[in-house]
Amino acid sequence: HHLKLMYTTLTELQKIHPSEDEILNQYLTPAICKAAAVLGMEKTVAEAVSRMLETTLRSTHMPSRIGALHGILSVLECDLLDETAKQLIPVISDYLLSNLRGIAHCVNVHNQQHVLVMCAAAFYLIENYPLDVGPEFTAGIIQMCGVMVSGSEESTPSIIYHCVLRGLERLLLSEQLSRLDGEALVKLSVDRVNMQSPHRAMAALGLMLTCMYTGKEKISPGRTSDVNATVPDSESVIVAMERVSVLFDRIRKGFPCEARVVARILPQFLDDFFPPQDIMNKVIGEFLSNQQPYPQFMATVVYKVFQTLHTTGQSSMVRDWVMLSLSNFTQRTPVAMAMWSLSCFFVSASTSPWISAILPHIISRMGKSEQVDVNLFCLVAIDFYKHQIDEELDRRAFQSVFEVVASPESPYHQLLTCLQNVHKSTAF
Repeated sequence: HHLKLMYTTLTELQKIHPSEDEILNQYLTPAICKAAAVLGMEKTVAEAVSRMLETTLRSTHMPSRIGALHGILSVLECDLLDETAKQLIPVISDYLLSNLRGIAHCVNVHNQQHVLVMCAAAFYLIENYPLDVGPEFTAGIIQMCGVMVSGSEESTPSIIYHCVLRGLERLLLSEQLSRLDGEALVKLSVDRVNMQSPHRAMAALGLMLTCMYTGKEKISPGRTSDVNATVPDSESVIVAMERVSVLFDRIRKGFPCEARVVARILPQFLDDFFPPQDIMNKVIGEFLSNQQPYPQFMATVVYKVFQTLHTTGQSSMVRDWVMLSLSNFTQRTPVAMAMWSLSCFFVSASTSPWISAILPHIISRMGKSEQVDVNLFCLVAIDFYKHQIDEELDRRAFQSVFEVVASPESPYHQLLTCLQNVHKSTAF
């Protein structure tokens, strides 16, 4: 009842009040729209509101136009009659296209509130009225969003950059974008993930992941239980591999906060998009790389990737990769880092919850080579040797890798002594 009273009172006030009073009109327009939207926008009300909005959008007074756009958002949220939609939506879409086209490359010199509410209205139209606005409107908005997001930090303020990215993510999730639009957004987001600014790069990472998970590239090889499930074609794996290399680069070149975020999402991402054999080389290579400033984050990635293989019944692949990589680890310098890397590697490969539980402690002792570190190294190496290696040939290969590098004072020498004790105990 009070909304009916509000609508009647405000429309009367608008009729008798001079139209030159722009300050009053900027508040009247959104208030009338809000009341009309809640009351249901029946035909007579809808016609009056539509005329008012058309007139206000032509105003030279910016706050009045911003008020009209806020009113439009309220009106669009109610179930519009077809006639009203046909009358009103072309007016709104023309306004949005012409205004955004003029300012997309230099948003910083324009009224921020106006840009934000225009973006909100554009995204809402594409999501909820796709047939009314048509594909040309959608393509035009996506193109202008690309211009705004690609602009420098000076030309596109942070608040607008984040607004546009979140809006694009929502459109992807609502499945209102064509495959072509989706591919354009992947390229845009991958490009933005390489930005220097960590805030902007991480926001773009969200868009990139949304693009990939909503796109046709999601193949989920690691999680399929169907024997006849389609094998991912090599082209989609290559495309996804190019994109995952951007994430590895961000760990290597980014700030610690970025590296931590990327390392946290990377294992699940790898599992969803790649067969394990395609990514193990890359994961282990990054962990061992001398150019890697955050090996502690990569250690957690290795751990999670290995644990996923264990839980999907692929423990033999874990063993094979450890055996294959051992000599690369022992060649690492200094010896303290080699020993630390091996300790992380053996813990990651372990199926024992007790061994897994010491990973955070081992990671925290990166680069140290005190007796406690040597003892932990021997402990986790022996655990791998006893519980993961079944073939005598593999056991000899394991031992020979350390024999090659075992100088009298090295931790490898102590490990060999422990291995001999294992042999003696098993002989009895």
